[in-house]
Amino acid sequence: KTLTLYVLNYIDMPVSFDELMQMVFVDDAINYFNFADYLNGMVKTEHVALSGDSGIDKYSITQKGIRDLNAIKSSVPGSVLRKAEKACDKCRNEITRKNLVSVEVVEENGSFRAVCSLSDESGEVFSFSVTAPSRESAKEFTVNFYKNAERIYNEFLRSILKTDN
Repeated sequence: KTLTLYVLNYIDMPVSFDELMQMVFVDDAINYFNFADYLNGMVKTEHVALSGDSGIDKYSITQKGIRDLNAIKSSVPGSVLRKAEKACDKCRNEITRKNLVSVEVVEENGSFRAVCSLSDESGEVFSFSVTAPSRESAKEFTVNFYKNAERIYNEFLRSILKTDN
């Protein structure tokens, strides 16, 4: 429980169950069922808040959770906390990237388009839409863009800025 509160406090943003599990499972001290039970218990005791505004349940630490964490944090070994912090940093980067890359398959009159965009902190920097011969092709386009958005954007810029002498 202490490690879960520590992780939620460290990451300082609402996270999904899977994201939280990924950050907490840095040590062999807990299993899935105990984690799920502990998390539900902490929601009931109001140490952890549960919100589902986007259709996905997200967890965050409450003021009560922070207060109690400060009283018990020393019970978790420093080596475990450092592993958890590293997992949190990785997860934060993944969440940030997920929020900056957008992909969608759109069907219109029996044809399919892959709609893709890349943003930064100030807004959209690159977007395109491409017609695909099938839903599967459009899905493949979006999956590949999602995985390689930064590289595709950089290659696009390199190509469009290239001057032939």
